[in-house]
Amino acid sequence: MPYTSTQVAVGATRVKIVVPQASRQHIIIHDHDHNSSTDVYIGGSDVTITNGLHVPKTETLQLEVMPGDDLWAVADDESVELHILAIRQ
Repeated sequence: MPYTSTQVAVGATRVKIVVPQASRQHIIIHDHDHNSSTDVYIGGSDVTITNGLHVPKTETLQLEVMPGDDLWAVADDESVELHILAIRQ
């Protein structure tokens, strides 16, 4: 299983954090910036701070992304760095 590890700066403009692949991906997301008051939200290409899933500070989320799908993130204020590990299955 190939692994991809990245850090992505997420700000008030949504950004793609997981690119589509031909196979299913197990994604692990960690908001490492525990000193920031900024909140991060994930979802589809239309993600906002209103409709996105909140990524809790200093916690880790795990989810599956289906083949051909992507994942986006947006923050409610300043830029925050997300750490992402993608495992293609």
